[in-house]
Amino acid sequence: MGKILGLSENQVEELRKEYGQNLILEKEEVSWPAIFFSQFKSPLIYILLFVAFVSVLLKEYIDATLTVTVLFVNVLMGFYQEYNAQKVLSALNRLIKPKAWVIRDGQRKEIEAKELVPADIVIIAAGDKIPADGQLIKGAHLLVNEAILTGEEEAVAKTKDSPLFMGTIVLSGRGLMVVSKIGQTTEIGKISQSLSQIKEPKTPLQLKLEVFIKKLAWLVLGICLVIFLIGVVEQEKIWEMLRVTLVLAVAAIPEGLPIAITVILALGMRRILKKHGLVKKLLAIETLGSTSVICTDKTGTLTEGKMQVIKTDFKNEKEARMALVLDNNQTTNLEVALWDYVRRVSGADPQELFDQYERIEEEPFDSEKKYSQSINRISQKNIAFLLGAPEVVLSFCALGAGEKEKVNRKIAEWASEGLRLLAVALKKEGNLMEKKDYQWLGLVAINDPIRPEAKQAIQVAQKAGIKIKIITGDYRQTAERIAANLGFKLTMENIMEGQELESISEEELKSRIENIVLFTRVSPHQKLKIVRALQEKGEVVAMTGDGVNDAPALKQSDIGVVVGNASDVAKETGDLILLDSNFKTMVDTLEEGRLIFANLKKVVGYVLSNSFVEIILIFGAIVLNFSAPLTVVQILWINLICDGPPDIVLGFEAKEKGLMEKSPKSLREEEILSGPVKFSIVAVSITTGLLSLFLFLYFLRQSGNLDLARTIAFAAVSSVSLIYIFAFKSLEKSLLKTNLWANKYLLAAVGYGFGLLFIAIYVPFFNRVLKTVPLGLTHWLLVLGVGIVATLIVEVVKYLTTPHSVPGTEKITG
Repeated sequence: MGKILGLSENQVEELRKEYGQNLILEKEEVSWPAIFFSQFKSPLIYILLFVAFVSVLLKEYIDATLTVTVLFVNVLMGFYQEYNAQKVLSALNRLIKPKAWVIRDGQRKEIEAKELVPADIVIIAAGDKIPADGQLIKGAHLLVNEAILTGEEEAVAKTKDSPLFMGTIVLSGRGLMVVSKIGQTTEIGKISQSLSQIKEPKTPLQLKLEVFIKKLAWLVLGICLVIFLIGVVEQEKIWEMLRVTLVLAVAAIPEGLPIAITVILALGMRRILKKHGLVKKLLAIETLGSTSVICTDKTGTLTEGKMQVIKTDFKNEKEARMALVLDNNQTTNLEVALWDYVRRVSGADPQELFDQYERIEEEPFDSEKKYSQSINRISQKNIAFLLGAPEVVLSFCALGAGEKEKVNRKIAEWASEGLRLLAVALKKEGNLMEKKDYQWLGLVAINDPIRPEAKQAIQVAQKAGIKIKIITGDYRQTAERIAANLGFKLTMENIMEGQELESISEEELKSRIENIVLFTRVSPHQKLKIVRALQEKGEVVAMTGDGVNDAPALKQSDIGVVVGNASDVAKETGDLILLDSNFKTMVDTLEEGRLIFANLKKVVGYVLSNSFVEIILIFGAIVLNFSAPLTVVQILWINLICDGPPDIVLGFEAKEKGLMEKSPKSLREEEILSGPVKFSIVAVSITTGLLSLFLFLYFLRQSGNLDLARTIAFAAVSSVSLIYIFAFKSLEKSLLKTNLWANKYLLAAVGYGFGLLFIAIYVPFFNRVLKTVPLGLTHWLLVLGVGIVATLIVEVVKYLTTPHSVPGTEKITG
């Protein structure tokens, strides 16, 4: 087969006009009107509508109007939060754009898969998802998983002229295909309408909170029923008491908390993206913060991935260069480095040499076999070239004992310098596919510099109690030198080679793995054995990978981490994509995971802390046979103040000092609602409720002015959560040790709350609507005193439950 030119750009443009883009119509994202109207499908919204209806029956038109207004404000807030969360998640999903390698105008180029047109020539290789329907025109050892269409997991061997289908996965081999159908006309496109789109599952945290809120809702409704019955018996105002208790239930149940959690998780994913990490699933966010072991590859994550051939040792320079070009597909950084080396030393374009000789047969590189082979027609003769791991290639060569010893010495010498090694061989006679009687051509040494930031990132991770395990396919000496340069001090018990890893049992590995830091000459299938051993030890494992063979280990790990240029299979399996392939990005992402979880705990604790304040206040007044301390519209106004923006602003708190010094185990064992936080919730609710009741009764008796007494109770309940929110900036540190002004969102939310409160008390129109009266300085001092008491409760609980270092025993770190 001569040189394949593929389509010209002009042909592509004409075909695209005729056939459109290579896209399958997916299930449409939920539109903003659908999200808006879904906000009305809440039992609490139904309750408010019923309250408005009752208000109209009682001719309380102002109350009815305000109830409907509050209802719509709640709907708008819920819509805004949910719509923004979906926008963030959708934007993140769109960042993962399927790519394809094509031949156009005789040149290989990478394009987005949606740009393919019929008659395009596509290069496919192990780990790729086939981007369109077509036909194989050239292939080598191609195995394809077609389970997405057939349901059968067994791989299908493909030969010349075999059909290939969009969405199926190349498990091994490589080849060229010509595109015949794209988009909706493909087999997967025809059935796409009947395929159900996988919905993002809720995280364990979200599920736990939903169960908790349901239980809380039943408890609140039960208490409200008791309040209603007592109120009816004491005051005999059935419809009025029904309105009060129903609105009280709406105010007490934190129905917006699950949405607030989704917003915080989504915004956390966006912050991670700014650090070049792409979290694919909300589920992964919760696991990130408690990761205890990072199993990382060396190449491209700890090193720069910018490979350069720095020295060679060839027996025959001409034949070795031919091997480096003819057994080369330019699909990896290593192959590109070999290509550039030949261009540099020969001064000629390697493409001309590549195009000069026909490739008869090939065996693509496989990380399990650790070699690649190509057979080319040169001067009327077939010649086989072999590139691969030195010990593997050496085992295929016919060398005497003395020569082998000399080669092994050279290998050990170069590997000890931290260089990556590649062996070159050829075969001209006999069965060229048989792996024996090859001629040894020599060695290539490639330098891949360590990332400047990798050493510090490792130290940060270790300080955080996260164990680092380097898993590489490189030579032991190469990997040891790299590990030493990264700051690891290794002994014999800290290193295990792939051969030993293969031979020992899982039980033995489990007993030794705690001390092993460096795994060398590891095959992809052995990564799965490592992950399982660590998980059985109770570790939360993040595993890196990039190839199709890494998929099982990525799937088994708690966090599958793939690099930016990973195979399609790896990207689909992984949870976190390192867009810059940098180890530091992984550590930054784990740190962000800890921050997100820490802030979620603050948000949940804060939101629940004032759930029972109004219930205690009103229940106490009714039991004591006094008028209700709050009217229906006042309760609704308090709901406007306390719900909404204040619910999520603690999610924007900056990282606290010492966050990366906590052990992963302690983080894993932490509950979203710890004992001290639960105590704070109960203590704040009871104390605030009773103090507000005391102020109401005191001013009612002193002045006999019901509106004044209610206004003071209204101001106390409204402002208390806006004051003690600052105590929840940290669940461990004193309020005095936090930066009160750092979180601008918190300040804005508090300003929003007090703005609504002052409007309600000092604007004449709202005085009439809400039955409030302006308050004086003395009143405000008492009202603010309630907030200060609530804040002190949270502070005292923190002080009593947070460990304190004894003077003189502080840990000194260098």
